Amino acid sequence: MDRTTTILIAIVVAVCLYLLIYHLIVRRNTNKAQSEALEQTNVAVKVALQRLADEHFIVSPATVLDANVIPDGWGRGVMAFEYLLLIDQVTDDQLPILRQRLNHILAEFCQDHHVPSAVEPGDSAFLVTDVWRHTKRIHLGVAYLVNEATIEYIQDLHRLDPQTKS
Repeated sequence: MDRTTTILIAIVVAVCLYLLIYHLIVRRNTNKAQSEALEQTNVAVKVALQRLADEHFIVSPATVLDANVIPDGWGRGVMAFEYLLLIDQVTDDQLPILRQRLNHILAEFCQDHHVPSAVEPGDSAFLVTDVWRHTKRIHLGVAYLVNEATIEYIQDLHRLDPQTKS
């Protein structure tokens, strides 16, 4: 093997190692940030759901079946989460009202607990982006507006469907 081939192979290997290590570090940091944001969002969503029950907006407390980070299809670092809920006696017609009410309660939660956000001061750090039903389960999309990537995600959602504005 001649010297030029050896140098090219070494450069390709070095670049591949750099990209692999960089990807692992960035991915680990992103996953850590998303996990922390999910924990904070879980607290706010559970408080909001309990308040809906306390106010008799829903008949019985909602059951959170699952909470996950929305996959990175929208970009790295988006703090958006999907909740899978069981809420008794909420019809499809009531879902937009449920979304509005949750956004209002989450805004009050942010104000009461001084939750920081990357949006205008005084605006809610949490935004219910979508609510839909599949069988008896209700899917709830919630964004934690803590960074520019998440704000851009919300702007993209608004471009796709202008009705997503709360």
